[in-house]
Amino acid sequence: MSAVIYIDFETIHPVIGGEWHRTRLTGIPEPGQGITMLCGATASAAFLPSSQRRDHGTPTACPRCDAIYRREHGIPQQHTRQGHQ
Repeated sequence: MSAVIYIDFETIHPVIGGEWHRTRLTGIPEPGQGITMLCGATASAAFLPSSQRRDHGTPTACPRCDAIYRREHGIPQQHTRQGHQ
């Protein structure tokens, strides 16, 4: 019998240099495989336990990936949301 592990690709946020990004994954990349972020940044896939995510500080969102993701999903941009004008 198999233990099925379901992966939500929308929740995978690769971290490059302290910034988390968004990407369009259709499968789990192999370690070392190149991946391209929405903002155009590229990096090789590497995997660590989520417990180590903040070992080098708290990652921040890539503003370009965030803007692209919001535009594609009809979510208002940060600066146009109520209270942020």
